[in-house]
Amino acid sequence: MHVTAMELENFRNFKQAKFCFDKHRTAVCGDNARGKSNLLESIYFLAIGKSGRGARDRDIVRWGSDFFSIEAVTERDSQPVPIRIAYDSRVGKKKAFLDASPLPRLSDLVGRFNAVLFSPEDVDLVLRDPPQRRRLLDILVSQCNAAYLSDLEQFRRALSQRNRLLKENSHLDPPKLMPWNAQLAELGARIVLARLEALDEIRPIAQDFYSRISATPEELGSAYRSLVKEEERARAQEILADALLDRQAEEFSLGYTLSGPHRDNLLFSLDGRSAHKFASKGQLKSVLLAWKLSEASFLESRTGYAPVLLMDDIFSELDGKRADSLLDLVAS
Repeated sequence: MHVTAMELENFRNFKQAKFCFDKHRTAVCGDNARGKSNLLESIYFLAIGKSGRGARDRDIVRWGSDFFSIEAVTERDSQPVPIRIAYDSRVGKKKAFLDASPLPRLSDLVGRFNAVLFSPEDVDLVLRDPPQRRRLLDILVSQCNAAYLSDLEQFRRALSQRNRLLKENSHLDPPKLMPWNAQLAELGARIVLARLEALDEIRPIAQDFYSRISATPEELGSAYRSLVKEEERARAQEILADALLDRQAEEFSLGYTLSGPHRDNLLFSLDGRSAHKFASKGQLKSVLLAWKLSEASFLESRTGYAPVLLMDDIFSELDGKRADSLLDLVAS
């Protein structure tokens, strides 16, 4: 799986630009502020339909313009697969096209082209911010599991509705929340189980990559913190349903839902110590690089296709030994 050609219009600093890429490896070089990171962001857009940097669509439109478009030819099994994404800020709508045919939903694009993005700005943001760490798992699993993405979208809609009821009806009869509780417990259980299953597979791969990058005996650990303990997976739906019921009085007071996968956490550790609390910048970057390389391995094992690996400014903060080890890994 790879990208052979791309055309950008009004995307970030690109008014109009065309690119061609080698099937195996492409190095993008240039002075600062020329758009290297923006180019990688546009490629990742093809995989998830939005910015991997968390930017709003209207903020991606080139200054003075009112739309952007990304057109690319991707290849899978030696067959060309054209993808186009267009956003119009005047109406606030974004559309995706596959083989020139419009997709009913933007989320239908996810899984058609897989990519993994490493960005240096992610190091502090991702490793120190719980929602961003959950997002790591959500994007990863969604790219190889359409059912997971559907569950995630339904869960977010149900959660929004339940939170609205909690905020607007402080004296609402608790039984009226039961349909939402049942929906959140069922969907939430499937989400938690899929995350745990993915982490089971990716954990040893990430540890192996970290050992090879760091060339130290440090052990990278990754754990999922949830109301549902790993040994209680069979009871996931029951546990979430009980928690939603037990905390309703507190939720009415606060106006939002306190239990579910939206409150869970992915934690990284080095030799048993919290990485986001104690690790140096070089160690944190090595952790995220190891995770991203293991994401690529995971996606290839699940889909049968190696994803496009997008690596931005990967050597800063790394000492010479780690930089050499990383270069050997990426080259192989």
